[in-house]
This record gives sequence, C-alpha cells and structure tokens, in this order.
Amino acid sequence: MKKPSKIKAVTAKIAFLLPSRFRAITLFGVAYCNKAKDAQEINKSGDKIDSVLKCHETIHVRQAESTKNSWFLYYLKYIWQWICNFPLVFVGWHMAYKFIPFELEAYANETNYDYAYGKAEQWRLFKQLTLKEKRNYAKQYKNAHCAFRDFINNVMLPEMIGGYY
Repeated sequence: MKKPSKIKAVTAKIAFLLPSRFRAITLFGVAYCNKAKDAQEINKSGDKIDSVLKCHETIHVRQAESTKNSWFLYYLKYIWQWICNFPLVFVGWHMAYKFIPFELEAYANETNYDYAYGKAEQWRLFKQLTLKEKRNYAKQYKNAHCAFRDFINNVMLPEMIGGYY
C-alpha cells in the first residue's frame, strides 16, 4: 500500500457492493465505483484531473497526506467525524456524511481542478464547526435547493470566514 504522498493519480475500479447513492469511494488511493462509466471517467486521462468526480476523489488522497501522510489516521478521523455527526441524521439521512469536514472540503473544491494538486487542509477549518452549527447549516441546506458545493461556497464559507469567499 502506497503512502498518500506517493499517489500521483487516482485510479478507479468497479465495485458492485458499493451503495447506489455513492458514485465512488476512495480507499488507499483507488476509487471504487459502482458504475463502469464513473470508473472510465476517472481513468480516462491518467494523471490529468479533468472531471468533478476525479477531482473530488483526488482531494481525499491529498487530505490523507495532510493527516501525517497516513491512511490509518485519515480513516480514523473520517470515521470519528461521522460518529460525531450521527445526530444530523435526524435532519436528513445523509447529513452525517455530508458534514464530515473531509467531505465539506472535497465538495467545496470539486470543480477547482488545481486545488486537487496542492495541499488539502481546508478540512481543518470545517472541523471547527460545532454540532449545533452543523445542524443549522444542514437545515438551511435542506431548504436551499442548490448543489451542495454551491451551498458550502456561497453560504457556509462566507459566514465562517466573516465575509465573501
């Protein structure tokens, strides 16, 4: 198993056991997809990041690099954040997942292909949110009727940093 810093490009494989609501899940630098077209989208251009899905999954690799270059620490923190967010399922079944700091960063930057080549440490900012703040944002998002990345970039981040993002 390669350390996160040694992975230059995410590759994809098909995994038929992946829940249908997920397009991909990245495990140790490999994106497992439940649809062949999603795997092709990730694999088609080698090292070049030219799709939202590939960018999102590559950001997760960069996040693992930012957790002392350790897959173990990354997944431990990821699972811990999901457990801490579990009360958000009462707002919406997927909110515990969506408000994991690693997911917030990946969704916010999934259309910024250059971001996936650099350091991914914005999750540390999102980690500072309290459960109460996440609950309020989750409720706002439910009523926002927009893409999750747009909600993060146009509502959450400006409020969190006290101005326009």
